[in-house]
This record gives sequence, C-alpha cells and structure tokens, in this order.
Amino acid sequence: MKRAITTGLCLFSLFSLLTGCWSRHELNDISIAVGMGIDLVGERYKITIQTVNPSQVAVKKGASSNSPAVITYEETGMTVPEAISRLSVKAPRYLHFSHLRMVVIGEDVAREGISKPLDFLSRNMDMRTDFYFIVARQAKASEILKVISAIDPIPANNMYTKLETSDKYWAATGSMNLNRLLQELGTHGKSPALTGIEIIGTKKMGEQTANTQYVEPPALLKYAGMAVFKQDRFVGWLDENDVKALNYVQNSVHQSTGYIPCPGSTGNITVQAIRSHTVIHPHLVNGTPEFDVNVGIDGDIADVECKIDLSQASVVDELQQLNNNKLESSMQQSIAKIQKNLGADIYGFGNTFHHKFPKSWHQIKDWNEAFRTIKVRVHVDSKLRRIGTILQPIDNITTE
Repeated sequence: MKRAITTGLCLFSLFSLLTGCWSRHELNDISIAVGMGIDLVGERYKITIQTVNPSQVAVKKGASSNSPAVITYEETGMTVPEAISRLSVKAPRYLHFSHLRMVVIGEDVAREGISKPLDFLSRNMDMRTDFYFIVARQAKASEILKVISAIDPIPANNMYTKLETSDKYWAATGSMNLNRLLQELGTHGKSPALTGIEIIGTKKMGEQTANTQYVEPPALLKYAGMAVFKQDRFVGWLDENDVKALNYVQNSVHQSTGYIPCPGSTGNITVQAIRSHTVIHPHLVNGTPEFDVNVGIDGDIADVECKIDLSQASVVDELQQLNNNKLESSMQQSIAKIQKNLGADIYGFGNTFHHKFPKSWHQIKDWNEAFRTIKVRVHVDSKLRRIGTILQPIDNITTE
C-alpha cells in the first residue's frame, strides 16, 4: 500500500512539471507573416505585413488561379507593436512571425533612425533572428512588398533567396540578419551597411498578378547598392563597386566576377574569384592609426577576348599583376571616397584597432571623425589557378 502511494505521489509530481502545449497556435487560427515593411507617415509608423495565402500555396481543388499567393495588410501607429496590434481589425487570424523572412525598411525610417523598430524586433519572443534586413530605395517599403514575381509567388521568399544567391556569387550585396545588425550597432569602430532594393519598371503593374504572365515582367525587384548607417541613422548609398570593395575588406566575398584589359591589345579577360581571404593589420605610427589590408584571392580565367598565349607562365604572371593593380586601385579609391563623403567606418578598421591598441583607442574621442583622415594601404595577391577546359583562346585557333 505504501509503495503504491509513493509511486502515485512521484507520478503526480512529474506530471506537475509537464506544462503541455500552453502556447500552441493551431494552423487554422494563424496567418503566417513572411515579410514586414516599415515606413513613416508623419510621426507615425506605417507597418505592412505580408502573409501567406494558404488557399494558393497549398494547391487545393477549386482554388482560383487568379488569386495571389500572399495578402498584405497595412496599418499605422505611434510605435511598431501598436500598429501591428491595430492590424487585428483587418487580418482575420492571429499574425504569427516565427517564419518571417524579410524586413524592408523605408528610407525615411532609416534617416530618422532604426533603433526604435529594432527594439521591438529583438524583444519579440515569437521572432527568430535569421530574417534579413534591406532598405527600400526610391520606393516605399510597402511598395516593395507588393511586387509579385512568377518564379516565386511569395515576394518575401523571392527577396530572401535572391539576396542569398547574389551574396554568394556576385558580392555586390550583403545579407544582414538581426544578430549581426545588433552586434554592429553596438560595436565601436564598425558602422553597419544594409543592402538596398528598388523597383525596376512600373510599380502599379508589379502589384497585379498579371505581372507574372509576361516573359519580360513589367516590374521587377532589383538589389542596388547598400545603405550606410552612422550609429543607427542612414547617411548615404554605396554603389556597386563600393559594395564589392567593402565585402573584400570585411572578408565576406564567396565568389565574384571581374575583368582586366588584355595586355597590349583590345578586348578583356574575365576573372572569376572563387576564394578570398582578407586580414586587416592595424598599426600605431607616431600616435596615429594606420592600416594595411592584405587580400588574397584565388581565381579562374572565365573567358579571353584577345590573342594571348596562356601556356606561358610569364603571361599568367602578367595577368595576375594586372588583376592585383586593378583591385588595389578600385578598393583604395572606394575607401577614400567613403572617408571623405560619409565618414562612417563600415569596414571595421576601428574595431581591429581597438582590439590591438586598447589604450590608444580610448584616447580617441570621435572615431568616425578620425576615420576620415587615417591612412589605409591595400595589398592584393591574386593567383590564377585554372584557365578552363581549353588552353588557347578561340582567337588563336580560329582559321580564316
């Protein structure tokens, strides 16, 4: 009898520790939010939420082919969470953010500062941290979220995969998730930069399902440059070359493509970077910070538009030197332009200097101001590993 009572008490105590699914949400009761746009209307935030239309994504019988795969809701509020709560009078179900893919920030919000919206996004327990941030360029964030594409009918997923692909193969964009953005905002000596996105074509056509019926869609979303922030405020845009230089300096290039002029003749030679590694070396010279940026690149020759003998080692050495000179010049000019025009250390020079010379770092009152005048030397060492499946250019073997 005592044994049975003891067993029962043990089981009861164990059951009391099981909370069950107290916070569960049934699929029939939620709307899955995949995209969020943040704009400013006067002093109020305008929030656009993109949700998945389950009747189209699940491919049910009787589903209308003319219905969009997503539905967007818009509302304003003095704060971001207030505006989202106001959406409950428009959205038929509870908005669930655990599958959020993209947050599009309007340029007006970026100029005012992104710290307030970020407080909600980082504090909310329903959100993961793997979604990406981008900045709408020459368009509202709400307009960006309404452009429909044929390949992926969910615009947020389309932007997510497009950003990852471009970041991996072109190096003229950059993916920024919540954790990394908060880290860079809180790091002295490193200013964040977010990829920009713009609408190419007719904005109104992009909002219609007819936009997916064309071989060449009237409206497309295109990543263009990066938005530079000083602290949490937008201060200017980077162009394509500036973004590539930034990615090389901060060691975030996976693959990319460039070209060099043919030595001694017309035409170009395309070089594909397949690996890249960068190390920043800070120095203290007469009490002044200086930096050497060493970039190592492994590349392949993708195509040759001139008559040149690639079987000779001296020719390959000359091409490597041409590639080194071009990249060094491009990166040096880009860094100097950012120093002069924006004065925001997006490269992280200050962070590396802080780690190596902490005492000298604390003597600098305003690093962004000091960044404008520091000396930066770029050294590129590129190696052409492969020349492709043919040895000689087609021009060399073509007979008249």
